[in-house]
Amino acid sequence: MTLRSPGRPKDLEKREAILDAAQALFAERGVDGVPIEAIAARSGVSKVTVYGHFGDKATIFDSIVQRETERLKQSLCQTPSGSGLEDTLTRFGMALIDMLTQPCHLALDRAVSLEAQRNPDIGRRFFEAGPGQVRTMLTQLLSQAQEKGVIALDDPECAAEDLLALWLGFHAIERRFCGGTLPDDQTISRHVSRAVRLFLKANAPDA
Repeated sequence: MTLRSPGRPKDLEKREAILDAAQALFAERGVDGVPIEAIAARSGVSKVTVYGHFGDKATIFDSIVQRETERLKQSLCQTPSGSGLEDTLTRFGMALIDMLTQPCHLALDRAVSLEAQRNPDIGRRFFEAGPGQVRTMLTQLLSQAQEKGVIALDDPECAAEDLLALWLGFHAIERRFCGGTLPDDQTISRHVSRAVRLFLKANAPDA
């Protein structure tokens, strides 16, 4: 049996602390407005430790987005095997909206949107590591359902974009401009379920 290094858990805790601190600071000040020193101070580690884990700030940013995407994947893995497509898509939509409506994520999204106007590379990296990965995951899920004959699609990627638009659509626009309180779980569940039913009806094999 291979013994786990005693230092490994502490290293993982430090890594998570750095990511948590950076995510909060990026949301407050924007990516370019946060020096490595501030991330080190907020996370309670040295600047050398931050560089040792990530190398540079761009890698920290990418790791934050990848961590959130991985959390979404883990949520999707909780779907029981043998679940029908409607249930699977509903769980996907609920997990996605739950992630997107977390206060820290909303603040980071606003910060990145502003930052992208000055630094398009930041916006592109955020898109590819986050929304782009979500689209890929949903496209793969729909492609598998199409192969089983459960759904009829001309283009799985376009279909994934259609479903994402149904889930996020007007509510996302309203939150971006009006703010206010976030919808409760019951409201989100009704919205996601309705979107899934509309999507499946429009793409039924005999449609």
